[in-house]
Amino acid sequence: MRIGIWCDYGFTLEPSEGIGVFVDNLARGLVRADLQCTITMMSHPGQEYKLASTVAGGDGRIRVVSVPKLKQPQRFAVRWLKKVRQGLTPNAIDSTAAKPSSLVQFIDRRIAAFCKSQQQAVAERVDTCDVWLLPYVGLDQDIEKPTVVAIHDLVCYHFPDMLTPHKLERLKRLVHRVANRATIAACMSEFIRDNDLFGMLNLPAERVRVVKAAVPDDLVVDASSDKVSDEANSLPALGVDPQSPYLLYPAAFRSYKNHRYLIDALQQLRERSTENWKLIFTGIRRLPRDLKQQIQRLGLEADVQALGKVSRSQLEVLYCHAFATVVPSLYEQGSFPIMEALHCRCPVACSNIPSLCEQFAGMGASMMYFDPHDTSSLVHVIEKINANRSQVIAEQQEGFLSMQSHTWEDSARQWLRVLREATMLGDSIAAARASQRAA
Repeated sequence: MRIGIWCDYGFTLEPSEGIGVFVDNLARGLVRADLQCTITMMSHPGQEYKLASTVAGGDGRIRVVSVPKLKQPQRFAVRWLKKVRQGLTPNAIDSTAAKPSSLVQFIDRRIAAFCKSQQQAVAERVDTCDVWLLPYVGLDQDIEKPTVVAIHDLVCYHFPDMLTPHKLERLKRLVHRVANRATIAACMSEFIRDNDLFGMLNLPAERVRVVKAAVPDDLVVDASSDKVSDEANSLPALGVDPQSPYLLYPAAFRSYKNHRYLIDALQQLRERSTENWKLIFTGIRRLPRDLKQQIQRLGLEADVQALGKVSRSQLEVLYCHAFATVVPSLYEQGSFPIMEALHCRCPVACSNIPSLCEQFAGMGASMMYFDPHDTSSLVHVIEKINANRSQVIAEQQEGFLSMQSHTWEDSARQWLRVLREATMLGDSIAAARASQRAA
């Protein structure tokens, strides 16, 4: 089977961050699970190099393609026309309307004219695959092939402050369009299926699938080996004091990720302990102003470090030497960082939200949960780990064994079943849509 994975969202989903970790592990798992499978990854133009590590792990069966950018005058005209279109009332651009307004039709025709050569190039590349996996639902591109869209969560619906009202409205239109056009919509959590795919999008059950997540396997350091101690010198290179115990949180700076909670918890820890506790964040962007102000108000400037974007190997070192990895998220499908930390034998604790309780149910009592709205709840957990950290590690590693038994090759086999199902359903859905258009 020829599988396409769409990684161009105005930037390329790369293996070191968020959904890109999912894409990287899945692509390599797919070619291991099916020796007849080939993968085509659509990159943002000029960023093909960002997928080099995925290609290298594909045994010659993963390739990267892109389409040329529009010339500058065309890009300017298209941006301007899209801005005008987005400024129209939602009713005027409702894709479910029987007939869009004449102005919308005119704008769409002009955009299509400017983008004609580019869209032809996209169509040629899309046609080389039997089915396309869309790892992110916010895609402004129609694909005339069977598609499986991965909807990790709809967190912006629940935390609308993430975006301006205008951007949120535009994203919702994209999400509904992509989700309703997709042959199959999939997620990796029953809670997200029920709360978002059914509850928010009202997708029909026959077009929804849940695929179990696996532990990312691109982290290769064995925390019990000598290699980790040899790499301890990487901590000073990152500006991290190896003598001070630190809590690690690898996450983008967004309100629902709940960074503020950890900063308040750090202050309580320092007040209740003689330990020189530190807090380390990693992420693509710089520390937001509101978090800087909170840190300054609490006098924690020397104790909270935002390292910015780190490589996967640097992240491994941070996991292996952290006192604990802590995830206080208020909403999301699941947490790769928790699984990555466990792989590196780092103690973990997370918020007691439904999706995370679902993801780590197999760990039983060894998994440590806390109330993400009550900082004293986390402080109690950290003190419990501190009282007997080696025992916590041993118990969590035992609980983690069941999760490790489900590999990305296993997960890829489930995704393959979904992708094959989409190719079979695709023809009948396309025929039905053609019949509707003709009517």
